[in-house]
Amino acid sequence: MLKRDTNSKIRKLVLGAWNDDTESFAELYCLTVDDTYNYCRYILDDEKETLQAVEEIYSIALRNILKLKDPALFPAWIRRIAFDVCYQRAVAGTRTDLYSLLHPEELLSLPFFERQIFFLHDFTGLTDKEIAGALHLRKSHVLRTLSLAREHMLQLRKMSRAETL
Repeated sequence: MLKRDTNSKIRKLVLGAWNDDTESFAELYCLTVDDTYNYCRYILDDEKETLQAVEEIYSIALRNILKLKDPALFPAWIRRIAFDVCYQRAVAGTRTDLYSLLHPEELLSLPFFERQIFFLHDFTGLTDKEIAGALHLRKSHVLRTLSLAREHMLQLRKMSRAETL
């Protein structure tokens, strides 16, 4: 987790990256790569796959840095990219029948935070404690969010069934 005193530094570095300063982006990478790597490692559980994912994440970030609206949101933005990349890699490596049980359209309709915790717990098999560690949250918050995500999934399935009748 990034320290609060790094937030102003991150803002300045993002502004530099917006102006095509590659050294600024390199410093952003150095400040955030450990957290990104650890997050990806929790999800992917494979060293080589994790390193490839981290490379892809920062490549996406570099190409899309101008799309970031607020420089202070860089750490959250990187985390979102990391989730998307790891999600795609994890899903690509699974059996089709297992993935179809998740109802991807329902999963993707959840708010990002709920989707992330639901996916990490129910799809990748991480424990509440592991998720709390990966996301730097309290275990009780993970459990509450997981419960909300499951409630929302059930509501979506009920609505979907009602529409088909």
